[in-house]
Amino acid sequence: MHKNLRHSLIAAAGIAAALALTACGSDSGSDKAATSKDPKPAATPSSSSAASSSGVGTDAKGGSVEGGWISMANPSKPVVLTVKGKTAVVVEGASGLTCQGTTDGKSFDLKCPAGALHAKGQVASVGTAELKVTWQELGTETYQKSEPGKLPTGLPTAIPKP
Repeated sequence: MHKNLRHSLIAAAGIAAALALTACGSDSGSDKAATSKDPKPAATPSSSSAASSSGVGTDAKGGSVEGGWISMANPSKPVVLTVKGKTAVVVEGASGLTCQGTTDGKSFDLKCPAGALHAKGQVASVGTAELKVTWQELGTETYQKSEPGKLPTGLPTAIPKP
């Protein structure tokens, strides 16, 4: 029972850290700010060619990998992915292992401790509310976007029992 409690507390700490990272320095117009710094002329290419040439990790659905994401595919083992600029952090809730490294918006190259499953990944798709990443050691994992400063929905509310 203590092991499950410890894992729940580690997952909660990881989620809190991810929320703190995504709230720091963010503003309600972060997507607009990123596009307003773009020196390109007013005429823009189609969204699919813009996403493939800009390297910012956006797709035709208007999503970006920037921000806080959580995968609750297994509610007792949440995975938190946080992206700020070119920096990415993954907290594996079940093990408490933390991976950190870089992203170009299309792939993740993270340094992880032994046993972690989120070292290398490719963005399969990204929308405004959902992100799919295919991890080399794990397969495809689906994440839901977290609102800055708010806990995502679907988190377990009870302490798991053995």
